[in-house]
Amino acid sequence: MIFLGLIITGLIVGIFSSFFGVGGGILIVPTLYTFFEFLPPQVVIATSLSLIFFNSCINTYNFSKSGVRPNFSFLLPIAFSMILGVLAGGKLTLILPARTVKLIFSVFVFAIAIRTLLVKLKKEDSDNWNAPTDIKSRLVAITVGLFGGLVAGMTGLGGGAVLVPLFITVLHIPFRFISAYSNACMVIGTFAGMLLYLIEPTPHFIFNNEILEKGQFGFVNFSIVAALFIGSSTSSKFGVSLVKKISPELSKKLFAVLLIIISIKIFVSSQFS
Repeated sequence: MIFLGLIITGLIVGIFSSFFGVGGGILIVPTLYTFFEFLPPQVVIATSLSLIFFNSCINTYNFSKSGVRPNFSFLLPIAFSMILGVLAGGKLTLILPARTVKLIFSVFVFAIAIRTLLVKLKKEDSDNWNAPTDIKSRLVAITVGLFGGLVAGMTGLGGGAVLVPLFITVLHIPFRFISAYSNACMVIGTFAGMLLYLIEPTPHFIFNNEILEKGQFGFVNFSIVAALFIGSSTSSKFGVSLVKKISPELSKKLFAVLLIIISIKIFVSSQFS
């Protein structure tokens, strides 16, 4: 039943990650907290980041096939600055208490939700949009990547939940490119996070499930990652197709509501940690 639940969660994650441009951590993290209450937050976060890495690879490939190809010369500085943020955030998570990590997660997600609701999307000719290449824009983009990576490393969000609002409000990327650009950034950022948690000594706890126990390497559980990925890789293409069918304004509101619900749930659970 646990594996079936993870696969179903993966199906939902696949749609949300490709449609909203988030890695899926906003669904993966609370799901793992619910299914495996005994897991340390660091294991939940590490497993989430690992799944997000594989998800982002699939989503980026699907976007490229659909004709939405990110400008990688613009994205690479953001992605590599994410690595520094992820490493710093991951180190902080390893020394913080479980309750503190959950509180940070819920506060960040709620703040992002409110910010997203308040943002007014600009009407732009997205077909004629080109990624800015001036020094100021690149420095701002690097700062965005650094902050997104820090939050990713500390919360397991993958960075997308932070990058998407910042891409809209700070970098002014047209909405039709948001998901493709966000997923491409997360490929590099979450890979660094996965490696950081993999090199840590494997923690000692009991799953009472041989498959789950054999899948634990460092802080990452690849058995859980595999079950989630079966679902997410199946539904990713559907999320990509939705990007072209639903209006940006409605997408923004749906994204914000989802974040609010999840932030409240994690905040409440943190009170009983």
